[in-house]
Amino acid sequence: MTFGTDERLKSYLDTNQLQRERMCTAVLALDKRFTNVRPRHPRGGPDGGRDIEAVLNGEQKTYGAIGFVNQASDSTDHKKKAHKKFSADLASATAADPEIKAFVFFTNVNLTAGEKNALVEKATKSGLAYCEIFDRERIRLVLDGADGMAIRFQSLGIPMSDAEQATFFARWGDDIQSVIVDGFSEIKRSLNRMQFLHEMNAPLEQFLVLLELDREYNGNEIGHFRFFVSMSLAEPRDGLFMVMFGTSDRADRASAKSLADVEAMPAGIFHGMMGAKWEQRITTSGDDSKQNAPADEGDDDGEGISVRTFTSVGMENVRFLRAEFGYGGGSFRFGPYLRLSDIDDSMIALFMNKTLADKIKAIHFIGNQYKLAEYGRDGFRIDTHGKFEPSLIFTPSELTDEWRRIMRNFGPFSVRYSEMTPIRLFKPVEASNSLPVRRSGKASI
Repeated sequence: MTFGTDERLKSYLDTNQLQRERMCTAVLALDKRFTNVRPRHPRGGPDGGRDIEAVLNGEQKTYGAIGFVNQASDSTDHKKKAHKKFSADLASATAADPEIKAFVFFTNVNLTAGEKNALVEKATKSGLAYCEIFDRERIRLVLDGADGMAIRFQSLGIPMSDAEQATFFARWGDDIQSVIVDGFSEIKRSLNRMQFLHEMNAPLEQFLVLLELDREYNGNEIGHFRFFVSMSLAEPRDGLFMVMFGTSDRADRASAKSLADVEAMPAGIFHGMMGAKWEQRITTSGDDSKQNAPADEGDDDGEGISVRTFTSVGMENVRFLRAEFGYGGGSFRFGPYLRLSDIDDSMIALFMNKTLADKIKAIHFIGNQYKLAEYGRDGFRIDTHGKFEPSLIFTPSELTDEWRRIMRNFGPFSVRYSEMTPIRLFKPVEASNSLPVRRSGKASI
């Protein structure tokens, strides 16, 4: 193989100056002393004796020139041609750019040590600090090494032997695998983002704030709880600029008319839960939103217009608590309504009783089965000055467990789609089909 490389360097690239330049540029780039190695004319053409540009040792501007001859034979005539090309390219480079500090010369003619020293001395006398000669043997040594085998194959068409393949993959196998894996991962990330950017325009069927507790609790350990979310939109949608939603114990709390009604209900998460949702809209003169509101809406009570309440059975064991807002769960969807895209850049704050706040391990934000964000205990703070007053009745004993506001360490929670791509929490399945399919792609029916 050594003989093959040497012979190919003599004549394989005859008249192919472009490929010669590409090979020599790649060879120089393998030398760790040189950085920012690039051809001056990537597609070939006049370059004034400066085929390659590089930086030596991070600071010295370097030019490289290529002096190959056709059918190189190491004859006296060919050596004279190499010397003449070196002198012409050196003079051209130094005349064109006085800032040049180093010069590299490539030739497919083999030169003796004395001949190379004479060329280096000539460069030094012209004012350069550094000069290096890559003759045919020097180039061959690089191409036959593990780092140069790929260049050899691309430039000279010489395949690797079994032994060379073993050497090559021992040297580069992990890096090649990493490039492949990283490449596929990048493609996957791009496709995931494209898919999300398309699906974020869907109606907001569910926006879920999930509290993960530090362990599983018995329902009696939790007892009374209250957990509410306030979300202010960055851009109002059809007049809607804020939504509030949450949950608490005492299943019929939302329908209670007095403190006595609340106190008569079984207390604690074990015995039942309720939830409520409110919307706040920008009002204008002559606004008839209340007249056009759904039949189950209540009056505007200071927290906004109540759009829905619900009751549910209690929880015997508690590891997660949820508060949710959305427009799913029904056979019909009447506008106006929010879309998943409207969550972008909104400001979100969480309000709950202190006992519950002290038990939080993590907070998860989910929208339409997309994981939008997650915050561990070191990613949020418990604000002792937080206060939330929904249009619900809480007893004095419940309020002794004071309100707490949960926010990020430096402000409200927010979800910014420009900064990250949400994670899809489900995979759609393909529909089954028992009908025969024609080659045109149409079913035969």
